[in-house]
Amino acid sequence: MILWISSYPKSGNTWIRSLISTYLYSDKGEFKFDLLFNIPKFIQEKYIAPVIELDKLIKNPLKISEYWESAQLRINLEPGIKFFKTHNACVAHNNKWFTDERNTIGYIYIVRDPRAVACSLAYHSNASIETSVNDILNDNQVGYNGPHKLAEISSSWKINYLSWKKKKKFDGILIKYEDLIDDTEKEFTKIIKYLKNIMNIEINEKKISKCLDSCKFSKLREMEDMYGFSEATNNKFFRIGSKDSWKNELSDNLRRKIEANLKDEMFELGYL
Repeated sequence: MILWISSYPKSGNTWIRSLISTYLYSDKGEFKFDLLFNIPKFIQEKYIAPVIELDKLIKNPLKISEYWESAQLRINLEPGIKFFKTHNACVAHNNKWFTDERNTIGYIYIVRDPRAVACSLAYHSNASIETSVNDILNDNQVGYNGPHKLAEISSSWKINYLSWKKKKKFDGILIKYEDLIDDTEKEFTKIIKYLKNIMNIEINEKKISKCLDSCKFSKLREMEDMYGFSEATNNKFFRIGSKDSWKNELSDNLRRKIEANLKDEMFELGYL
């Protein structure tokens, strides 16, 4: 069964993956980038390509929704729990749902202040902040992965968040990026306790502490500076990692636009 590490882009997904992969797949809680291969992206050729002809997706990228289920069924032919990263909204396209209880055992959803998301997206995509604000408010937003540009239907920040938050036939937890910054130990322990209910793992406080130190954002940034990071595109992947940097980057007009469009969800999450 699949356990999703899900989020809207630039919301802290890779930081969570770093913590989880270090706890589960390292001997002593020491992080290295290779550990992230244990929690790969779902939307990539080696999972999707065996069940489709890639030229069909080049002509019609959203046709990928027809193959979500078959790809996940193939993954689940192997016993045990598999972790996958996704920015896909948990929605249906052409009556095809991204996932369901037959293929998914749970999810960890990371949500981040959309004002900060817009600024981070702009930096990482070499786009203007105005473009990124429009993107996070676009219900039809699609991202593309890999050399064949496989589509990932991220939708808007709002739909992405609500689609994973809504009640499902499989359980999950929600982690706020800002809470992870304020009290990383508390939020990571919450994740480990959630995983313990699903997997046969122990809660090792000493290893948790080692993982927290090894996966500090500043250390991840230093490692990227030294060794590079394969998931980086135009700019450095690990940029600032703070929760309020948007205050110095976002104009008042763009801030008001985000807040007006996402008022209810931002209020619910404590961002307003």
